[in-house]
Amino acid sequence: MSTEEPEVVRVLEGYGKADDTLRTEHPISRVQMLRLREVITPDADDPWMLHSYRVPVDQWPTVEAVLRCGPPDPELDYLTGAHAAM
Repeated sequence: MSTEEPEVVRVLEGYGKADDTLRTEHPISRVQMLRLREVITPDADDPWMLHSYRVPVDQWPTVEAVLRCGPPDPELDYLTGAHAAM
């Protein structure tokens, strides 16, 4: 496993609870991603959080302090996401 961070774009994604449709995205920087580990623990084999992880809404004050993304929408489920940088 490489210790080098791959070239990726990370986002906080909000999906509709009723239909699982992507409703919102908020960018996550590398520094923010590292700070989000206070509330999101990545799998041992995923040091760069490339997989999707559920964001615990009960921990939203920490998420808001890190991302400055505003309050959570009660109609959405939140996950981290990552895709290759263009």
